[in-house]
Amino acid sequence: MLKDKEKLKSALQKLEKIVEELGKKDIDVEQGLEKFREGVELIKFCRTQLQKAENEFIQLKQQLEQEQEEQQPESEEEENL
Repeated sequence: MLKDKEKLKSALQKLEKIVEELGKKDIDVEQGLEKFREGVELIKFCRTQLQKAENEFIQLKQQLEQEQEEQQPESEEEENL
């Protein structure tokens, strides 16, 4: 997970740099197109990584909720005694 986090961070930094470069007025058309392609690939990668993180978050949240539900009936039974 840490490697994915570092890769995502690195990809976002590269994407930021590309945006800065594309914002310059004197960029060559060919170079600009190549940078744009690279940016699109980085965006796809970032989206995939963020989707993985979101899925993991949802799964962990569901596990936590399930554990809470399993523990609740035990607590209620103890109170009735």
